[in-house]
Amino acid sequence: MSQKLVHDREKYYLCLYPVVLFESMKYMSISQVKTRLCLLAVIASAWFAVQAVGQDTASLLDTLDMTLRESHKYIDARRAKIAGLKAELARAATDAERYSLAGCLREEYRSFDIDSALYFANEKMAAARRIGNASYISDARMNLAEMSGVYGMYKEALDYIDSVDKGVLDVYQMEYYYHVYRNIYGLMADNCSNAVIKKRYLALTDSYRDSILLVNSPGSFNYVIVKADKDNVHGRFDEAIKTLKDAYSKFDNIHGKALLDYSLAMAYAGKGDTANEKRHLILSAINDIRSGIREYTSLRLLAVLLYKEGDVDRAYAYMTRCMDDAAACNSLWRIYEVQKAFPVINKVYHHKLDRQRRVIFCSLVFIILLTLFLAVAILVIKKQMRKVTAARRQAQEANVRLKELNRELSESSHIKEEYIAHYIDQCSLYIDKMDKYRKHLQKVAQKGGAKELFEEIRSKSFIDNELKDFYAQFDDSFLNLFPNFVDDFNNLLVPEQRIRLKPGEKLNTELRIFALIRLGISSSTKIANFLRYSVTTIYNYRVRLRNAAVGDREKFDDAVMMIGRCDDGD
Repeated sequence: MSQKLVHDREKYYLCLYPVVLFESMKYMSISQVKTRLCLLAVIASAWFAVQAVGQDTASLLDTLDMTLRESHKYIDARRAKIAGLKAELARAATDAERYSLAGCLREEYRSFDIDSALYFANEKMAAARRIGNASYISDARMNLAEMSGVYGMYKEALDYIDSVDKGVLDVYQMEYYYHVYRNIYGLMADNCSNAVIKKRYLALTDSYRDSILLVNSPGSFNYVIVKADKDNVHGRFDEAIKTLKDAYSKFDNIHGKALLDYSLAMAYAGKGDTANEKRHLILSAINDIRSGIREYTSLRLLAVLLYKEGDVDRAYAYMTRCMDDAAACNSLWRIYEVQKAFPVINKVYHHKLDRQRRVIFCSLVFIILLTLFLAVAILVIKKQMRKVTAARRQAQEANVRLKELNRELSESSHIKEEYIAHYIDQCSLYIDKMDKYRKHLQKVAQKGGAKELFEEIRSKSFIDNELKDFYAQFDDSFLNLFPNFVDDFNNLLVPEQRIRLKPGEKLNTELRIFALIRLGISSSTKIANFLRYSVTTIYNYRVRLRNAAVGDREKFDDAVMMIGRCDDGD
């Protein structure tokens, strides 16, 4: 189970406990209630403290991330300082100046570039030998011993430090002398796999740690750091924490703060207090980066701690930064330390990346398939929409046609009604006329005999008069249905071919032909029979007027059929 899940579960139980406590208080005595309330207050304080630490740690991690992003500023500041010292060294006129400046450059490079630090330690030694000062030579030898130890050359380091004449060292140099021995044997113990020899190296390291405490005044920075280191090694974590916290506000140096926070982190780690361990590792790492150094420990330990808690992304980023800085610094020991933890974090990180890539790939495939599905769906919808549009258009056309047919049917029904009524009257009238004509012939036969009767039968005057009356009645009936027929018909013809009626005429032969067509009688034979003309005569009339049409002559009859029709809105 990850540290995050454990932490979340602990917070859940902390939240649940007060509820259970209050429920159980219903059945307690007053003294028991007081005891429980005190316990609840302690739990609440602890819970709020945990919450505050968690929020503080998250904020500090963000600060560390920002500091790492801005680390080039601190590196550039150190490089600028180194460049200034090198310029002064180039201008130095005496070996004493060269000795001092080489020492300053060695100190600037000590946690920044081991090769350059070793180079300037040798330059310092060369200047000390030219000066011939035994104290200078001893100090330079200690510098060479320290840098050789950091470089991993333990035999050379011991040779240098063993050759130092303690008799010429001042108080500060004596502390440095023990410090170099402590560092060398500490590094040798860390790299030793033989338990017996490792134990001896650790004992020597502890012995030189005691020596440092003897030559430093209590309350000094070196004394506080070494005392806390000794307490941590011997498991006196509370004592180490007290010493470090008492001294914390007394020292403002950034690198010094980094060392104090690192020692506090080690003390809390010894106690198993992961939250405070992480907090002080973050603070130490922030100050390490702001110091512009590239040889440090806090960020690496923080990366390991975050990896254990499940924050693989930050752990990988921090460990990668540690590897880059250790390589740039050429610190073989730091590279070795990073390489012990980096492969595991790197493997987990890349497994996580592989999982993310698989998720992204699967998501991409799903999106592509979904896109294809949507594209197909859109095509199908468009096809269906086209069908719907076509069907709607057909429905509209059918509706228009239906309305037209309804109009035609209505019109046809109206015409039929008009003409049925009219011709019923006509039939009745003609029956009366035929009866009168019969009686007239009977009288003629009685008075004049067969000769006068035969002459009466041969006469056309009766038929001519009846046809004249019939056509007059037809004209009246038709114009009653289509009062504007003559004008509308003439509008279909070119002006010079339009029909001009004689005075008293309502319709002439041409107009009667197309009146019959308007009534739905389109057969020339039927029209010829109706008007008592030959089919050829009717055909010629129709062709002549069709050729005089304003528009398409082929659609002239259709245009005639539209005369007198109502619009859709009517």
